[in-house]
Amino acid sequence: MASPMRFSPASSPPHLTVTRAVAWLLLALGLLGLWRVWVVQGLPLSVDEAYYVAWSKTLDWGYWTKPPLIAWSIALAREACGPSSACVRAVPLLLYPLSALLFFVLARRLQDNTLRALGAALAFASLPLTSFYGLAATTDAWLLFCWMAAMCFLWEALTHQPKAWLGVGLCVGLGLLAKYSMSVFGLCAFIALLLPRWRHHWATPWPYLAAGVALMVFAPNLIWNLQNGAPTLRHTAEISAAGGGYRLNIGSFVAFVAAQWVIATPILVGAFVASFWASPSPAPARAPRAFLLCLSLPMLAVIALQALAARAHANWAAPALIGVVMLGALQLGHRRVAWAAVFAFNLVFAAALYHYPLLVAKPLGLQASKYSDPFWGLRNWPDFIHGVERALALRGPAPSWRVASDDRAVLAQLQANLNLPAGAAMGWRVQGVAQNHFDQRFPLTLTDTPVLLVTRQAPEQVLRDFPQAQRVGEVRSEAIAEAALHYALWWLPLTPGQP
Repeated sequence: MASPMRFSPASSPPHLTVTRAVAWLLLALGLLGLWRVWVVQGLPLSVDEAYYVAWSKTLDWGYWTKPPLIAWSIALAREACGPSSACVRAVPLLLYPLSALLFFVLARRLQDNTLRALGAALAFASLPLTSFYGLAATTDAWLLFCWMAAMCFLWEALTHQPKAWLGVGLCVGLGLLAKYSMSVFGLCAFIALLLPRWRHHWATPWPYLAAGVALMVFAPNLIWNLQNGAPTLRHTAEISAAGGGYRLNIGSFVAFVAAQWVIATPILVGAFVASFWASPSPAPARAPRAFLLCLSLPMLAVIALQALAARAHANWAAPALIGVVMLGALQLGHRRVAWAAVFAFNLVFAAALYHYPLLVAKPLGLQASKYSDPFWGLRNWPDFIHGVERALALRGPAPSWRVASDDRAVLAQLQANLNLPAGAAMGWRVQGVAQNHFDQRFPLTLTDTPVLLVTRQAPEQVLRDFPQAQRVGEVRSEAIAEAALHYALWWLPLTPGQP
């Protein structure tokens, strides 16, 4: 692992043209895509996915906890193929393969070696990171795609085509409309421009034009936040501090670092780390290596500090892993045993994740629990939704269904899975102030249509706010006992003018 990275085309088989490499990559991405489509059809929506579906029914420039791009894309997917969970997840099912294609494009531009670029792209496409998050309609799909596209444009801007700076600005702006952590790309580009080989770009108008384009694209969301009390900015600050302020957290830091080794494949991360002790890179490799380090280390440092000071989820540094994986793949070179181990690890991880009950739980005799099922957070929702649906059906036809709750997870799941229109899922402001999207946009109001209240609040609290409420039962779901769902059901026969 101590040999230098080579960016020479000499070791690339002459018969492996770019066209053939792209064809092989498309074939692999197609097979992975079909596998994931099959898997997602059996997985209920997560709370966050259902929440984004609820947002997609009311298009806007911003939402309570995230910028709008994920909601816009889900709305488009649902319009194109329907309300099923597979259609909702068409967003990641398309964006992760597109990111892998861009990965190949960038790897091929950074080094004139088609075989290595293909191997790196296949490794990226099958990472544990992409295997897990490639199933979920979350903001990470757009963030990773925009970061990858911005890297492609930035390399062109730094080395060949100054006008590519405009593409950088566009991608950064779109990335900010997906997730605010895209702002770290600006720090990465700034650091790259401090290097002597690229410092001359400061004397041109292009970097400043790129910043202007990014700001123009992002401005509508910024204005929306200012007009609505900055809920998204406030939420971002709150989750960063883990709700309890900043303090030294060694355990969180160790867990974050360990997670990066797993989700980016241990051998590739190991090769990336080993590259710092490798022999000096040949001259043609120095600029690409510097570029990849500038686009990965700052993000890793920012999120690692975040983990040390409060907490950080494993996926928060996902864009940095583009550079980590690409440098690790280049360091591996043509070591066939190492590459076989990379792909074996990635595919075994994916198989164990996708077919956990058959390949892991059953052979080991594991009972489904919060600690043994990777999808434990999804398991209880189907029975819960069916229980609420039965209660609604006893009262009237689906077009008349209206539900309310003080729990945004409940409202999100019911609106997404029962395909309720915007406004039919309403937030009960128990604390008197908005706590989520439903409280903000659709607070519980008086109506001549009965409303089913689904809540864990004590009966005294319900009757204090709704004296005529009638408790009609409860819904329970305990597929995963540690995350059991127990909610009371109340009919609120509200009429206009009732106090």
